[in-house]
Amino acid sequence: MKLLADWELTGPLLVLWPFRNDVWRQNGEPAQQQLLKLIEHLAPYHRVVIGVHPSRYDGVRESIASEIQLIPISYDDAWPRDIGPLWVLDSAQQPNAHGFQFSAWHGLYPNFHNDQLFAKRLAHQAQIPFTLHDLVFEGGAISTDGAGTAIIHSVSVARNNPTWSRSDIEAYMCETLGISNLLWLHFAHPDDETGGHADNQVQFLDRSTLVVSQPTSSSPLYHDYTKQLSQARSWRNVRGEAYQIVVVPQPQSLTPSFEDYLSVQEQPGVFRRGVRPLLASYVNFVRVGDVVVVPQFGLDTDAEALSLLRQAAPQLIVIGAAADEFIKAGGALHCMTLNLPATTQLT
Repeated sequence: MKLLADWELTGPLLVLWPFRNDVWRQNGEPAQQQLLKLIEHLAPYHRVVIGVHPSRYDGVRESIASEIQLIPISYDDAWPRDIGPLWVLDSAQQPNAHGFQFSAWHGLYPNFHNDQLFAKRLAHQAQIPFTLHDLVFEGGAISTDGAGTAIIHSVSVARNNPTWSRSDIEAYMCETLGISNLLWLHFAHPDDETGGHADNQVQFLDRSTLVVSQPTSSSPLYHDYTKQLSQARSWRNVRGEAYQIVVVPQPQSLTPSFEDYLSVQEQPGVFRRGVRPLLASYVNFVRVGDVVVVPQFGLDTDAEALSLLRQAAPQLIVIGAAADEFIKAGGALHCMTLNLPATTQLT
């Protein structure tokens, strides 16, 4: 049994159609267009499937190209990475879906029944065995090298599971997901709405390479990130080997534009948009097969992040895709996508 890394999941890449008018501006239309551009960028390399809420399915089917596969599936918001399952290879070398409890990132919105059921529904549609766990956990909080080592963000996991000790969490994750070497992140960016996710700070690029964010020395978070970088350099895999470290720039959080959020409808209990700085992280890339798609935010550091990753992994195809609309709702490319196993059959 082992937890599968993104690049080992060679089935289609899943995205969800954003539509909530209390999260996404202009009823999600700018984000929808950005999502279609992402699919266009990936089209030469990898198939993408769009999950669409049944209430929106007919309208979306009429509005986009017929060659793009759509599947009807219910969800509350369009973040498949966090509400979807983790994929574990069983003793028969078959993928199994593992789902967790969901709390809408510690209560960013009050109604998340469909998000809680999403992992089970997806596994059922994909005809893949499913196991539901008691731990409150999101997929963006973990990154694995696919060889027994995983990084977990302790801040959000501890916040979401106050009755669990760290040793309890570690034992549970290792036993249920086939992890033998668990590494912990202890610093959360204050502008991360999730409370702290690995895919905004440190993510595996391949079995031997970690991508780590680092701001300039003028950043008030420089000390925290420098400590994180030192920690990453001390980590070892299951064979006792150090990882290659790729350091990418960590931009300052972006100031939201008041005008951007005029169309977002305020609802009781729903996190108010446009009042918190926007976290932009190049670590929130998604790898599908041999292709790495790096978020681009319209910043001077965009090209630098692409160049650094291309230099570090010349065997991979590294491309950029705009993510500035996605971060206005709280996430980027890794958050907006979910890698699926090769055996996945979705209809």
